[in-house]
Amino acid sequence: MSNITPLINVMKTAYNKVNRRIYRDFGEIENLQGVDTKIDKFFDKTYQFVEHNLKDYLLYCRPEWKFLNDKNIVCNKNTYYWLLEPLSGKENFKRSIPIFSSSISVLFNDKVIASSIYDPLRDEFYFSEKGKGAFLNDHRIRVSKRRYLENSLISLKVKNSNEDLENLILKKNIPLKNFRIFNSSYVSMSWLCSGKLDCFIGINMNKFFIQTSKLLLRESGGFFLETNIHQNTFFICANPTIHNKIIKILN
Repeated sequence: MSNITPLINVMKTAYNKVNRRIYRDFGEIENLQGVDTKIDKFFDKTYQFVEHNLKDYLLYCRPEWKFLNDKNIVCNKNTYYWLLEPLSGKENFKRSIPIFSSSISVLFNDKVIASSIYDPLRDEFYFSEKGKGAFLNDHRIRVSKRRYLENSLISLKVKNSNEDLENLILKKNIPLKNFRIFNSSYVSMSWLCSGKLDCFIGINMNKFFIQTSKLLLRESGGFFLETNIHQNTFFICANPTIHNKIIKILN
């Protein structure tokens, strides 16, 4: 059983503030399929509602804390910052594909000290704090123990890559049948940390996603590496055995 601290409880309650709206809007958006302009407007309202209400509750609970985003990346020393992703998997949500999630993390002195991911449709709350382990709801989670690439599952997420990925993968002898593209990096990370996936390869990922993912991955027993290949930044996360094999192949 997990020992939910006051900080983690704040995150959990914040998700609960928007969960009903997300669930309702996701059900409604299926009726708009085929009309992209209406879908975009509908989604924008949902996204803004989730972002506003998460921020509102977090600010209410910790009024002295600040929010960090792509436009505000300067961190002051001894100041707590919230890192927020209202909905990861935007295109999935728009197409009524049930693979998306939200994420809240805390940064202090350039280090993430607490991180969480919430999947509202499955009511799965993933969280971790430094040195306290990683959890899914009330249960401790660990990365998988699979040892062979032949039966492993690898999630791939690409952002603005100029790499011929298929050619790269085939040249490096990583079987294409092992790859899955879920279009939600936070869902992929939560599934990796709970053993459903064995590896996540992100190419040119957002800096904040990388920062927030490391803590949950470490606390669940996973390894990660950031490296450059052909002017693209690779963020490779996996269980220890698969991680070593992927690194050897790419090297």
